[in-house]
Amino acid sequence: MKFLPLSRLDIADHLVTPQEFFDIEGSSPALSLMMDFRQYRPRAISASMPALWASSLMATQQVDCKLVVDRQREFIGLLSQDRLSEQNLIAVQATLGIDRESLTAADLMLPRSVMPALDYEDLESASVADLAATLREAGEPYCLVRDNANRQIRGLISVRELSARLHQQVPLKSKTSVLELLNATG
Repeated sequence: MKFLPLSRLDIADHLVTPQEFFDIEGSSPALSLMMDFRQYRPRAISASMPALWASSLMATQQVDCKLVVDRQREFIGLLSQDRLSEQNLIAVQATLGIDRESLTAADLMLPRSVMPALDYEDLESASVADLAATLREAGEPYCLVRDNANRQIRGLISVRELSARLHQQVPLKSKTSVLELLNATG
């Protein structure tokens, strides 16, 4: 065993983010844009968390979405900044007939049953351009990645992150059912 040399940071050293680099292009592997839950702990919040707290937490952490989990830490939906918009808060509050402070993450989340999913195996052979075209056509800002062989939710892909890494906007078409898209292609 050998010991590695330690040093101190210089004042000029700065924290980097993936968006600072131009290492992703259309021909890059699609898996390079997946937040892989085998490597990174999913960003999750409790379904019972007050929606206003969730909004504040997400703004502070500068994240655009969080997975929503139940008491057993099972995935039940996705909460995005868009779903926490003032307009959406008012609409859900009126629909449920409760005061704003009583709204929870579960009240505003996109349920797992309506979220699109791509198979991990398909992503292994796909390019970023393939992924961008699929999500653009489906009109989906987020997509889960499912490992069918192991029955696992393996990851998450965000069009916002994809756009940031490509350094170009990936526009979404108006919402088309993912099932319609899948039926049309296969």
